[in-house]
Amino acid sequence: MDTKRKRFTDRKVNTYIVLISILFSVMILRLGWLQLVQAELYKTRALENRVRLIPIQAPRGNLMTSDGVVLATDYPTYQVSLTYTPKSKETDVVKNLVEILDDPELTEKSINELIKERSSRLYEPIIIKRNISIETVTKLESYRSELPGMSIDLAPQRTYLYNGLAGHALGFIGEISKDELGKEGYENYKLGDLLGKAGVEKEYDKYIRGKDGFRQVEVNAKNRPINEMTTVSPEAGNNIVLTLDYDLQKTMDDSFDSVLASLQKNSRSRKANAGAAVLLDIKTGKVLAMTTRPNDKIRIQNKAIQGRYIPGSTLKMITGMAALEQGINTNEKIKCSGRYWKKPYIKCTGVHGYLNYYDAIAKSCNVYFQEMGRRVTVENFSLMGKEMGLDRPTGIDLPFENLGDNPFQGLPTSEKRTQYFEWAKKVTNESHKKKIQEKEEEFNRMIAATKNEKDKEKIRKDKKNTLARLNAQWKIDLKWNSNWHEVDTFNIAIGQGRQNYTPIQLANYVATIANNGKRYKPYIVQRIVDAKGKVVKDFAPEVSAIANVSPKTLAETKKAMLRTTDPGGTASFLFNRFPPEYKVGAKTGTAQPGQGYGKGEYNGVFVAFAPANDPQIAFAGVVEYGYSGGGSAGLIAKAVFEEYFNLNKKESIEETKIPGNLRVD
Repeated sequence: MDTKRKRFTDRKVNTYIVLISILFSVMILRLGWLQLVQAELYKTRALENRVRLIPIQAPRGNLMTSDGVVLATDYPTYQVSLTYTPKSKETDVVKNLVEILDDPELTEKSINELIKERSSRLYEPIIIKRNISIETVTKLESYRSELPGMSIDLAPQRTYLYNGLAGHALGFIGEISKDELGKEGYENYKLGDLLGKAGVEKEYDKYIRGKDGFRQVEVNAKNRPINEMTTVSPEAGNNIVLTLDYDLQKTMDDSFDSVLASLQKNSRSRKANAGAAVLLDIKTGKVLAMTTRPNDKIRIQNKAIQGRYIPGSTLKMITGMAALEQGINTNEKIKCSGRYWKKPYIKCTGVHGYLNYYDAIAKSCNVYFQEMGRRVTVENFSLMGKEMGLDRPTGIDLPFENLGDNPFQGLPTSEKRTQYFEWAKKVTNESHKKKIQEKEEEFNRMIAATKNEKDKEKIRKDKKNTLARLNAQWKIDLKWNSNWHEVDTFNIAIGQGRQNYTPIQLANYVATIANNGKRYKPYIVQRIVDAKGKVVKDFAPEVSAIANVSPKTLAETKKAMLRTTDPGGTASFLFNRFPPEYKVGAKTGTAQPGQGYGKGEYNGVFVAFAPANDPQIAFAGVVEYGYSGGGSAGLIAKAVFEEYFNLNKKESIEETKIPGNLRVD
């Protein structure tokens, strides 16, 4: 029995020895495989697990005018960050930072949210505040012992010079948002990166932003840095050479501010505090100056390309050219007795007597152009507007240009009118349905509350009559609101009614007239150059279209615009001291926006080109609540034209006073 048990035990022992030998053999083979064959792979993985790349922000390229003046650049400034704060002391450090930095936008909650967002990337510094003063740096350094993990570093800070000159055109930068992160076009950005948010900064961000450098650091198991290994310096972004001219831009900005300040002293224009203006090179489409007011580029849109305005009388050239193309004689005279002779008898800016085309433009006669509008129809008016590019955005190389794609925007083409009528039908139907339903419910409540059957019958009768009247009014309103009427044509013919345009559209339309029908696509960037001055990309003028309008019509219209600055014209007081070689063609406008504006509150609109014999520049400007085009935006045009033709030494903007008695034009 003992012998059998011994043999059984020996077999089990031998089996275990074999199994253990196999296991050890497998382990030795596997170890050999890892050490000899896959050693490099696992070495790399281990290194990757303990090495991190910390980005070093690249300075953005400069934005400079065509004459070499830098408008935006990066300056080295201090920023405070948190790197590897011990977890046990994190709460105290955050609290101390909030107290020392004393910034209402920085709270313990906001800093803790930043830390939480970066919890998986603790090896990267968490930027708490950029652009801190040297006084704040000194204060932080004095409390360094109470701020473990805090670091103060030099970093590029975007700086806009000359008091925000051309601010809306340049735009601004900001941190990438969570919504932008990972979306198409933002694949190469990461949390905390700065990028252009508006203007040139946004449109050309990929050229301006440069290439970040990095620090290679070793981290421990808790993802905190323990050793710095190597550093790769960042590469600065490319510089942008704009089409803007520094002196012209400064003149436009300064004169806009001066005009607003003066208008606010006049009871008729005391609300004037906003608007936009654009100056174009007629022969290339270059934007020579662009201004928006108020000068708050973060909260206020770039009104020059995004703001839509009723053009007022500045659009009378569209009506006039449409009439001339239909065969109307420029010398045919229309009698103005102070208001049009057809209902609703829209008033004129004065009593002008008999006027031909040239006089009508010069004196801005509403009667003449209502009659021309009636003759040419809204269809031909719209066709002429299309030829001048008013049915589409200009295509300028700036983001967020207003497309004018809803029923209330742009030119009243047949498509736009159809869109509007569909909208009007829907609104009218919904409004009347609601009104009838509410009235019906009101009567039903009255019937339910009445006990006397005779009184109930009387209420039922009132209900029937009231609902019949409401339904009849519904039909009347629906028919009126969903159709184009003669009065609508009268209004659009004088630049009022259902139409609106951006200042850059108006400037380009005037440039097209002055340039004999050739329309260029406006652009604001001339070239892109690298840090060494090598041209990366050059931009050339691009013709958008050639207007299908006869040379005679364009020539007669330019001639009429020149009459506006002659004695007796609505803009004569602005340019009467200009030398003959710099003769200006212009059109003044008073626009009646309606909604949001009180009685007697109007926008001032002004367009112009010069010189008459060889047009070089075109201007369009709008001053909200400016009341008169000539007495508001016209003064800005005058100052800019003086600068362009080097006439500003003879007479300054201050010497052409805003008329004390502003008149509609």
